[in-house]
Amino acid sequence: MTRSCSALGCTTRDNGRSRERGISFHQFPVDAAQRREWIRAVNRVDPRSRQAWRPGPSAMLCSRHFTEADFERYGMRRKLRRGAVPSPQRLYRLYVWNATANAARC
Repeated sequence: MTRSCSALGCTTRDNGRSRERGISFHQFPVDAAQRREWIRAVNRVDPRSRQAWRPGPSAMLCSRHFTEADFERYGMRRKLRRGAVPSPQRLYRLYVWNATANAARC
């Protein structure tokens, strides 16, 4: 099964093409406090219950929703810094861009 980003409106999939473009995927933190911060930043609502969205065990976000300052580099690899939180501005900007692009295709 192909993994995909859980951010609302993000169409990024974890495949060879996204990896070539340098996009990485990051699971929601296990730490309860940091997990709440990520959920708050993603700002999704469950369509059925109209409650705050709760990420499942395989939910993840792509690196497009973080700033470069959120990453540590280890040679050719990079890792999210401890305490990094998705940027609400990057989440919203990407959502608006994707919504506009999808509307143009119709």
